[in-house]
Parts: sequence; structure tokens; C-alpha cells
Amino acid sequence: MNKSVSINGVAVVTRDENLRVKFVQFLPDDELTPVLGQGCKTCGQLQLLRNAAFDYVANKPRVRSNALLIRKARHGRLSGTKDKAYQLTLKCFATEGIDWQRAFVEEPIEVMTDLMGRKRMREILTEVLNRLNSEAS
Repeated sequence: MNKSVSINGVAVVTRDENLRVKFVQFLPDDELTPVLGQGCKTCGQLQLLRNAAFDYVANKPRVRSNALLIRKARHGRLSGTKDKAYQLTLKCFATEGIDWQRAFVEEPIEVMTDLMGRKRMREILTEVLNRLNSEAS
């Protein structure tokens, strides 16, 4: 059985520059008996008041990354960004119970070795280790 309710009143709708609904407010002509006390959150915040008035505020649109995946790592990724940069992102959860410091050293080496080859990686690592050893002396 379908039940519908017709309520007379005034609605105000505010849109952004892309014509997406940002805010909706409805004010009934007559105060009604209590309808709802809770709101909901899906695409925005809807709050239905006891007098049957309701307010809706849309969530901000989700900004999606325009990064281009270059290589995946166990705990992250190497990407090319829309501003023509390279970005390495690594993330380990404390609950994983791994040596995150070791992972943050090993995983970039694995990703870069995959990209440029073992010979080039060996040259770079040898150079870096030699520089570190000479600075320590």
C-alpha cells in the first residue's frame, strides 16, 4: 500500500556555478505533528524538523586525483601528477605489525629498480652509500 503526504509550503533551492544543488530548505504553511527527529548523510545533510520543515545541504563534490599510476608498491604507488611532477606515496598501518622503516627504504628501491633496471640502480646505490660513508668519516 502506497501512502503519500502532500504538504503545502515554500521551498528554496540554491545551486552552485555548475547548477548542482548546494542547499534546499522547505518551510510548510502549517505546523504539523512531529515527523522525524534524525537527519541522514549520503550526498549531503538532510534535517527534517518537527514542524515538517527540512534543510538539505549538499556535500562538497569529491575531488578525484588526476595522477597517472606509474608503478604500484606493496604499501603505496609512484605516480605522475597533473602538474607534471612525480610523486611517491607510501603508507603502512601500525596494526600491520611490520618494520615500516625497512619497508619505506626497500619498497622505493624495488619500484625504481623495476623502472630503471638493476645496473642503473646498483650504480646509484653504490654512489649514495659511498657518499654516506665518506660523510661519516
